[in-house]
Amino acid sequence: MVNFSAEDWLIGISTFGILIFGYSLGIYFFYKSRKLKIRLLTLYSLSQIFVATAWLAIVIEFFSVLLTSISINKVLYVYLMWLSAPIASIFLFYIAAEFIAAKKKWYILIPYLAYIGFTMVGTILNPLGVVIFIEPPLTGFIHKAGLNPATISSFLGLLNFLILLGFSELVYIYKGIKSEGVIRKKFVYLSVSVFLVLVFGMLDSFTFSIVLVLVRIGAMSSFLFVYLGLREEPEKHIKEKPKEEIKIEDSLFRIRKRPAQITEEEVTYYKEQKICLVCKGGVGGFNTYICTGCDALYCENCARTLSTMENACWACNEPIDKSKPSKPFEMEEVEASFKKPEKTKD
Repeated sequence: MVNFSAEDWLIGISTFGILIFGYSLGIYFFYKSRKLKIRLLTLYSLSQIFVATAWLAIVIEFFSVLLTSISINKVLYVYLMWLSAPIASIFLFYIAAEFIAAKKKWYILIPYLAYIGFTMVGTILNPLGVVIFIEPPLTGFIHKAGLNPATISSFLGLLNFLILLGFSELVYIYKGIKSEGVIRKKFVYLSVSVFLVLVFGMLDSFTFSIVLVLVRIGAMSSFLFVYLGLREEPEKHIKEKPKEEIKIEDSLFRIRKRPAQITEEEVTYYKEQKICLVCKGGVGGFNTYICTGCDALYCENCARTLSTMENACWACNEPIDKSKPSKPFEMEEVEASFKKPEKTKD
């Protein structure tokens, strides 16, 4: 058995922590997304699994050298690390494109996919030439295979961190500004998570020794903000409760999944409190859409988003945009019973 230094142990354990948090988070939200059938949440959970997989080779190497004193195959090491990272970036880029331009996202995605494909081909064809190994005899095990900026594919791989960072941050900041209430907070959390994982992921190629431990702890912290951004907040504390207890689930991707039931009491309460039926943020003035069928309130952002999806009021199924076809989501648990208000004669 190899006698690891304190530095080796710290690097190995901190990297193992990335895998534990990344896989746990990704699998949990993947299960939730499949249960709720929320496509974007599925993609986000897969992105986190592939982000964590980018450090899998280091963990395998750590335990392989620790238990057998033998390093893993270097080509496998490079493939695990530098093919997982661009796959994760594709998922993250797709989600950001979906948020900013759902109908025209492929105009943004196709050039990016071609760019990523070129960098991945370079890695596949020359796996040992695009990286710089930090390995024995200087250390107990291979701490990393950092990209070598001297090669074109590696330089483009590093540049990808900046492209994805700039695009995702701009999208999340813009969507946060345009949103209200809890949804705005969710976008802020995801913005922070993307910033942390991309910045520390890029620094991983250029740092060594104890600094590398701090970098990987920083990358690990991104999963906390992902959790805060994706989790549902089951109850909202309100000053005045309605007559019956209303359970409110706030989630960034909940707008993609219509609730099983919306009662007439909920709609009435939200109207009285001037709360958007979808994001639970405040509405008022020109930022308000009022359903023509039941008078339910929506903020402008949520109304526009719904009009591009099922195009139906969550309470009464009245079309939001009369010029478009309406495709209401099917109720899965309880058929919503909401009566449209009777129109009084003038």
